[in-house]
Amino acid sequence: MNNGIMYAEFELLDKDGVRVSLAADNVEYIKQDGVTLTPDDQETLWFNVVKSAGQYVFEVKTKAGGQYLAILDWKPIPMP
Repeated sequence: MNNGIMYAEFELLDKDGVRVSLAADNVEYIKQDGVTLTPDDQETLWFNVVKSAGQYVFEVKTKAGGQYLAILDWKPIPMP
């Protein structure tokens, strides 16, 4: 929890089920719905649990040349 906001952790897995690090030292870019995100030192993404329901498209290009596309079909987590 950060400033009263809760987040859910998501990891990007390759076709073999191996985690793809999303840390700044491993990626050229991360985009969410076409908007470039600023990577940090985390290997995963943290998604606000009360974000609006819908599909979110993530594009990732690693410094090694790997390209990934992931679609998150998000349903908000009810808050107490």
